[in-house]
Amino acid sequence: MKKMKYIFSLFVLLAFVKWSSAQEYKVPAENNKDAKLTLIDFNGELPIEGYSGNEVIVTTTSGHFETPERAKGLKPVYGGGTDNSGIGIYMEKNGNSITLHCLVPFTQRATYKLEVPENMALKIERGCERSGETTIQNIKNEIEMKGCHEVTLKNVTGPLVVSTISGGINVVFTEISKDKPIYLSAISGDVDVTLPAKSPVDLEMSTVSGNMYSDFDLSATNKDMHRVGGGNLKAQLNGGGTSLKLKDISGNIYLRKG
Repeated sequence: MKKMKYIFSLFVLLAFVKWSSAQEYKVPAENNKDAKLTLIDFNGELPIEGYSGNEVIVTTTSGHFETPERAKGLKPVYGGGTDNSGIGIYMEKNGNSITLHCLVPFTQRATYKLEVPENMALKIERGCERSGETTIQNIKNEIEMKGCHEVTLKNVTGPLVVSTISGGINVVFTEISKDKPIYLSAISGDVDVTLPAKSPVDLEMSTVSGNMYSDFDLSATNKDMHRVGGGNLKAQLNGGGTSLKLKDISGNIYLRKG
């Protein structure tokens, strides 16, 4: 028992030291539907969380941004632009739009987490060489993402346009936005979506070699999760409304009541 307590205390201490030495970069931002944040080429795990403030806050624990002694008087040079943040990011602001371009090569480790005004729209571009899951929660505006690995969205409203190649897509909606269609597409991972039970949507689901499962009343009266079968399916939920398209190639599709 004493050994376990020691290990736990050591873990907490290491976590504290890690984040107490973290660097922060802040950009003033509008917290409204007209504001937009674009993220390009971020490495590793990328957690993004919406909050009620008026700044984009980027935190990193990567320690290789300090200039070595031999480079005193020189500036870091990156292929993608100039580091004007001090943490390996090029920031560009144009009105209500902010772009953050990670300059760190994919061969180097960089760990970032972001806090974002909850009403900002998000656009994220991550190539397959940028390994790591993208996790987004508590965003009340449009999210557009093109990536290659696992994507998890929690407490979002949409609209959403999300595609990934070698990971799955997991989404939990708090409500469904009626502004624009929702489109989720995966190639080799599962698509797992939880909707509020009373969501009015025009549903389209298709998978090539996977199966589709739902506890909505699509083709049976069974109240438990039931298999719909591979192929294509169209249905109206609660009278229809927002267009919701779920597509997969080799993975399964799960549509759940929230």
